Amino acid sequence: MAEPRHCPCPYCDLDDPTRPEPVGGWILRDEHWLVGQGDPDTTMAGGVRITSRRHYVDFADMDIEEATSFGLLVTVLDRALRAATGAERVHVLSTRDRLQHFHAWLYPRPATHPLRGTEFLNAPQHSLTEDAERTVHAVRDRLQVSTPAFPEPDAVSGDLPGRR
Repeated sequence: MAEPRHCPCPYCDLDDPTRPEPVGGWILRDEHWLVGQGDPDTTMAGGVRITSRRHYVDFADMDIEEATSFGLLVTVLDRALRAATGAERVHVLSTRDRLQHFHAWLYPRPATHPLRGTEFLNAPQHSLTEDAERTVHAVRDRLQVSTPAFPEPDAVSGDLPGRR
């Protein structure tokens, strides 16, 4: 178990074993990212935050591995969130204005929701803890059985299937 870091940034110590995990536990933890459900008091079930393990603020501060893995991570999370929640769209938001540590939010929007775009994102959110936990488990299950994020390129042409 890694020693907790003592940094003034509240996101730098998210994985500290003495801190409580997000509702339902971490959806995913890897060398670059921590992914967890937001607080049900202020976040819908399936509203997840991707937080960088390394302290930096902007996309431009990512190294090549972080940038590559972020794109792949958003892709697989989009698929898992849509499958687990039945969402028509998954909105991605990252302002980093309040807490200056790189993080991004993914918010699944059902087709039946009356609001779209920024109106949807600006609307008050909340969920029941039980619904958030159930959604976390469903997303985690979808990630474990999901197909690769991208098909292998055609061996002869190098093209991806369906993109010729």
